[in-house]
Amino acid sequence: MLVTRRGSVLHLVTHPDHGRLAGDLAARWGNDRFRAPEARPALLRAATHHDDGWAELDDRPAYSEAAQRPAHFLELGLEQTVGPYRRGVDAVYAEDPHAGALVSMHWAGLYSTRWGLQGGAPVGHPLAGEVVAQEERRWVAALRESWGYEGLRSRFEADSWHAYEVLQTLDFLALALSLLDLSQPTRSEDPVFMPVTLPTVDQPPGARLIPGVPTEVGGEHVELTVRVAAPGRVILDPYPLDAPELTVELPGRELEDQPYSEAEAVDAYHAAPVRVTAITLAAA
Repeated sequence: MLVTRRGSVLHLVTHPDHGRLAGDLAARWGNDRFRAPEARPALLRAATHHDDGWAELDDRPAYSEAAQRPAHFLELGLEQTVGPYRRGVDAVYAEDPHAGALVSMHWAGLYSTRWGLQGGAPVGHPLAGEVVAQEERRWVAALRESWGYEGLRSRFEADSWHAYEVLQTLDFLALALSLLDLSQPTRSEDPVFMPVTLPTVDQPPGARLIPGVPTEVGGEHVELTVRVAAPGRVILDPYPLDAPELTVELPGRELEDQPYSEAEAVDAYHAAPVRVTAITLAAA
């Protein structure tokens, strides 16, 4: 669950809904500056379903004893999340091995600096190391199967890595749209590096900066700024989509910001109405 505190309420977005938003954006990725991957069908499936494993935890929802509320996703230990996440990845593989490989690369990359896009150091937890080793073996085999001896494998692999990197941008962008208060224009502070904002329920002010956005296979990587210009209107700079403006929708729930027992949190979450936010994305 993606949890943010907004005044007197907690705003909650499920990972599957965040994934569907990423899939909607994937369908419109690409223009004169940003090339769409050739592995478009695999990318669409991977973007839409990359976080489906979280549904097991979000549907309860998972609870933070320390905070006495539904748990924000980075408040859960790997012991709680690895099993559900693996089952979500397995489901994508069952539908499409190429999309499964992209989701494997994504999951393992979360513990490995997103394979260099994010910077920093790999996660040192033993379970993280096991995930990286197991998923890397799995996606190498899946990419070989998906290539199928048609054309140059080097070209196929390069395009698959490009699709993976686009997936990371889509993930960060969908996270930003889920965590930012889109009813409030962002102030003029310097943009905040997107990975820094992920652990906190109390989001810092300012625009967001997404690192490592690929422009094409083997091309430059740029930083993308996400800024709320007016309620429900978000400016992307540079703009990577194929239409001058794009309106998407994101469901969410709101709970009163107060202490809850686990049972109270579950009841309050399931009683809360789902409210859909319309978001218009536009170029600077």
